[in-house]
This record gives sequence, structure tokens and C-alpha cells, in this order.
Amino acid sequence: MKVWINKAAEETPSNGFEDAIRFDMLDEGPKSNLKVNFEEIWRRFNRENLENIYEDLITVAASVYAADKRVPRVGVWAGEVEDNWTRDIHISIPVLELKKWNEVKTKLEDILNFLSGDIWTVNFRKTSLKFRNYVTKKKYDIIEGKYDAVSLFSGGLDSYSGAINLLEKDKNICFVGCREYNALGNRIFELYRILKENYPDHNVEMVLFNTDPRIPYNIDEGLKAKYIENTSRSRSFLFLSVALAVASQIGGKIPVYIPENGFIGLNLPLTPSRRGSCSTRTTHVYFINALNNLLQTLGILHKVENFFAYKTKGEIVQSVKMTKAFKMGAGKTISCSHPMRADKGIKGRPRNCGYCYPCLIRRASLNGIDISEEYLEKFKEDYKIGMAFVKNETFSNPDTGKTTDLKAVLLAVHNYLKHGSKDYYTQKLISLGGMDMQEIEKYVEVYMKSMGELYDFIKEQARSNGNELLQFIEGKIDE
Repeated sequence: MKVWINKAAEETPSNGFEDAIRFDMLDEGPKSNLKVNFEEIWRRFNRENLENIYEDLITVAASVYAADKRVPRVGVWAGEVEDNWTRDIHISIPVLELKKWNEVKTKLEDILNFLSGDIWTVNFRKTSLKFRNYVTKKKYDIIEGKYDAVSLFSGGLDSYSGAINLLEKDKNICFVGCREYNALGNRIFELYRILKENYPDHNVEMVLFNTDPRIPYNIDEGLKAKYIENTSRSRSFLFLSVALAVASQIGGKIPVYIPENGFIGLNLPLTPSRRGSCSTRTTHVYFINALNNLLQTLGILHKVENFFAYKTKGEIVQSVKMTKAFKMGAGKTISCSHPMRADKGIKGRPRNCGYCYPCLIRRASLNGIDISEEYLEKFKEDYKIGMAFVKNETFSNPDTGKTTDLKAVLLAVHNYLKHGSKDYYTQKLISLGGMDMQEIEKYVEVYMKSMGELYDFIKEQARSNGNELLQFIEGKIDE
């Protein structure tokens, strides 16, 4: 599939891209099918534009995200690639610093291939047009003062705990959030206000951006509804690129933090049948190292870091659970992979469903916290749908799709109990590649501790809902 990106002025696809689907990221928002509010980045710091290399970075990231979100893996593509899953994407992107981007072309393609599980070929072309580089009368809330770092703020439990961790260390932080949909944006601001309230003596700011790729141009009318893809793993590259652009406005070499537990970043398949492309590689050590290498080659001085890389989600929660900010806000965090459809007919969206893979890990991390019942009520409310399905009879009803992740987690815990030695998981991680032995040793420990947290959670659930769950993981089952 060929994809053509326009920025700031309309161009006619050429050089072998005449039949490409097209995205226009134009100054005139209503005429664009790749809608962004990137000007928030520099306007909030009272500037008229970004340095060229940072403008290029967010343009490249938004272009990749648009293709990732709108080129389907299956359906329209069935039979066009060997496995009916991996996509072969050729994308043409306009950049200001053409020489620099051509120098890192192979590095970028390798990063994208790893991140999304596809085959990317990136073509750069020269442009001299800056994005929304004009005087505006719109009033912006100007960000001033000193900041020690930029940190991603997704609205999830890890990023919220990471924010508390940094503020407890007396750091002044500018957070970057992604408004994927309005309800999530509102929730992010709600959590942000809790942090502001609890750390009034710190400089705490938030830049919230959105990137909305609409239906691409130049496709048959009958296929438009099919041009959507739910895996969209390149979102993390976009998120980090915006954060790096924000860091450039603050100046110096301040780091960009992406707080996430090491277990979720490993991308070790729970079962042999689960596709790796459906699992995140957002904080995989290979991705972080390769991205930092790319940034260094481009001359970008800010470094991406994950200070939770060698911690389990449970360990993260334990480190901040006594803070007032955690008690006020943790129950409002969203870790769910499909929060908008988790509670149809129930008010207060977005909410956690309680049965998807991220929700199960979240629930395991919160298991056994000794806090007030009033505080726990928010978690119980979020998970009342998830609590109902964990009984054994739902295993026999595959039509709901709600037990898919639970079964995979139970099988992974079963294998942990049956085979779970350091040597066993060391070999598993070696086979994944992308890590040296020192990193593998640390991640084996993280992985085994995380499986232990899941096992403890399942035992707790079994006490409340019967012994079927324990029989499933401790008894003889088909592998």
C-alpha cells in the first residue's frame, strides 16, 4: 500500500505514488483529513514555530500514525500479503531537513518495522513550507517557569504513578497527554488537576494534543468504511515525538520520560497463538535504545527514559500507594484497551472493563492494597462487569469474546507454575532478540515477579468466585 502525505500545501502525488491513498495535514483544518493541533506545542510557549528538525519529527510521526491507523491488516488486504496480517507500507513524507532524514532512513524503517510488526519503506521529499507558521489572534495559556523534565501522561495507572513519583522527588514537570477522544481528554485533565492540587509548590503543566486521521482520499467509495485498523502500535512513536518537541521548547537536554512497567514492554506472547502485533512494544528496551540512537543522529539532544523499566506494576503501585494524590486519583486512571465500549448504557465513561489484558494486569497490581473501602469503591464500580465473567461457565461461551484475554493470562500463569524457572524465561527472551544478557537477566526477574502478582490475584478471585480459576491454572489443561 502506498501512502502520500501533504503538509501545509496541496501537492499532486508523483514519483510512483500516483495511485497512493492521500492524507492532507494542511493549514486549513476543514480541508484536511489528517487533523492535528500541533500548534499548541509552540504557541503555549509563546513562539511562532518549532525548529525544523522537531517539526519534521512530529510530521513524520503523524504521517506514520495516519497510515498505521487507516491501512487495514485484514479484510481489504486479505490475500495481498503472504500472511494476511503483515502490511507492506510505502509512505512519502515532506520534510524540511531532507539530508538528515535520508541519513536515518534505514534506522527509522527498522524502528517502525519492530514497533508495528509491518514492512515500512519511507520516502522523504524536500519541502520549505512550515506548518501553521503565521501570526494568530487566538489566546493561549502560556507556559512559563523552570521544568526538569517532560513526562508522558496517558491517563493510565503507570503514567499517573510516574507523575506522582517525579513530583514526590520535587521535580517540576511538563506533562504531555494525547486526546484520542474527548472523554479521555477530560479524564486526563481531571487527573492533572488532582496533581496540581496536591503539589501546589511545583511547576506542573500539561500540553494536550490530538491527531485524528480521517478516511484517506483516493479509495473506492465502497471500501471507505473498511479503512480502519485497531492495533495502531505507532501511537507511542507519535506520543514521544510530541513530547520531544515540547522538550525542545523548554530547552537544554531535559529528558523525556515514558513511565511504564517492564512486564508490559517485553511483548512476550502469553500463548503461542497470540499475535505479537497485537501487543505493545512501546517501552521495549530495543525500541527505546533504537529511538535514542536515531535522535542522536538527527542532532536531537533530549533522551527518552523509562525509570519503571525494571519494575512490575505491583511494585510501582506499592511505591506511591500512601500518597494523597494516588488515593484521590488512582481509581480514575484508565488502563483498559477498549474503555469506550466497556460500559455501554452506563454513565461516567471512559471506564475500565476489567477483563482485557491491560485491565487484568492493573487489577493484579492493585490486589491486596490496604486502603479504605470508600477508596476501593471506585475500583469495584469500574470492574463490576469484569467481576461477573470470571466464573467458569463463561469459558464455554466464546461468542462474547470477553474471556479471550483471561484464558491467555490463565494459560501463561499455568506455564509459569509448570515451567517457570529463570532458565526457561531466559531462553524465551533470548528468542525475542533486541536485548543483551544483562538486560535479559533483569527482565526475567520482572517477568517472573509479574506472573507471581497475577497468580496471587487469581487465587484471590478464586476465593470469591469458586475454585474454577485455580483448577484451570493448577490442574491438567490442554496446551
